[in-house]
Amino acid sequence: MPPNFLLHTQRPKRVAAASRAAQLILVALVPGLTGCTVGPTYKAPQPPDAATIGETRSETATVASANSPYQVAGKPGSDWWRLFRSPRLDALVTEALRNNWSIQAAQANLRKAAEGLHAAQGSLMPQIDATGSEGRQEYGAALFGPWAWTFPAFSAYSAGLDVSYDPDIFGGNHRLVQMAGAQKDAERERRDVTMLLVVGDTVLTAFEAASTADQITVIRGVIDTDRETLRLATLAWQAGRRPRLDVVTAEAQLAHDQSLLPPLINALEAARTTLAVLTGHSPAGWTAPTLTLADFNLPSDIPVVVPSELVHARPDIIGAEAMMRATNAEIGVRTADLYPRLTLSAAVAAEGLMGGPAGAAWRLIGGAALPLFHGGTLMARKKQAEEDYRIAFDHYQSVVINGFREVADGLNGLKNASTELDNLRQALTSADDALTLSQAGYQAGRETILQPINARRLVLLARQNTVRAQTEMFRQTVRIMVATGGGLADAHVTPDQWRSVRLAAR
Repeated sequence: MPPNFLLHTQRPKRVAAASRAAQLILVALVPGLTGCTVGPTYKAPQPPDAATIGETRSETATVASANSPYQVAGKPGSDWWRLFRSPRLDALVTEALRNNWSIQAAQANLRKAAEGLHAAQGSLMPQIDATGSEGRQEYGAALFGPWAWTFPAFSAYSAGLDVSYDPDIFGGNHRLVQMAGAQKDAERERRDVTMLLVVGDTVLTAFEAASTADQITVIRGVIDTDRETLRLATLAWQAGRRPRLDVVTAEAQLAHDQSLLPPLINALEAARTTLAVLTGHSPAGWTAPTLTLADFNLPSDIPVVVPSELVHARPDIIGAEAMMRATNAEIGVRTADLYPRLTLSAAVAAEGLMGGPAGAAWRLIGGAALPLFHGGTLMARKKQAEEDYRIAFDHYQSVVINGFREVADGLNGLKNASTELDNLRQALTSADDALTLSQAGYQAGRETILQPINARRLVLLARQNTVRAQTEMFRQTVRIMVATGGGLADAHVTPDQWRSVRLAAR
């Protein structure tokens, strides 16, 4: 048997006592070792004190013409697309929220950031590991000198627990937790930005498909009229009442108007394909619903917010502010790296020879490390973190200003689109009257066929432009909704419901 100093021969019941002693020592030391949290204290930027965005004077400002008054009222609701009162649009948006792959990826990034926060929080707790070893050993002269040959080889085992703790006296780990929390907040806002953009793109693409379908209907109606004009011109020429030129002119007009259909049909198919992708489907295996502008209604109130509220409404602004908090915390992390680092560790184990009784063994170790020379690396990393904060601050200011620009552009665009729509409706009425008069004159023989053809072209242009102006009204309304944040915290399909909704959809 080896001498007693080779193995601990305390009784097994002392293992528990040693474990309790180690824990008591750690608990006693921790309160005295916790100290300050180094690094700058984060201060949120002041919200803008402006009361207006662009030329909009208040939340009740009229943003359209007298014939089409639309009032700015409040901030967008979480399901702002329902303001258009279209069940088909609601179904498309719900499907996009449920199936869109960009949203699913953003949600996965958020879950990843949440686990990163959990991992950072774990650094504040004691670390406990189970340990064990088994082996055979023979000591040599390097350890015990010339008497080593008298010690026989032996087999031994050990099993126990290792406990370590970083008291974080300068707050580096706490700053890591702050940074991970801010990064999680930033990912949540990125997810909301993705949701907002997907919903906005879905609504805009639905409007585009409806507008194109209406224009196709207009062109097909004009083509039918062209065919009737050609038939009448042919009959008049055959009867000797009109020259051959009228027939040729009618044929040319028919061919021209027929050439307008293929680009519109192509645009309609492209919009339907885009809707398939936005809703997470393969274009080959999904059919988009048939939509027209008659399926939608413009809201009487346009939700918008004033500048001081916009910074709390847009997810990209909130996310940019979260990144400021993250980079501010990183400065604290890098500052803590410049200070001494203290660690405590304790271990308790049962050790013994193979086939023999076990004995208790324990240890308690306190360690400290003070950085003396790292070639300037630690200070450079701290300065990098400070520059990261300045970059995040500049980015935040840029996002805020861009948000104001988008809201102002949307309000101005809606105002101008409403005025244009009023003018085009008047132009369409005048063009219809001119067409009726020119057709009557042609049938009475007072005018050539050129007059009805030119009048019909004006009607075509007026109808197409009216459809486009109506579409622009819808588009600018969506632009305002998206620019003002389009809150999704309690959306029809909320982030917390995605998993259950997706499983139910299967």
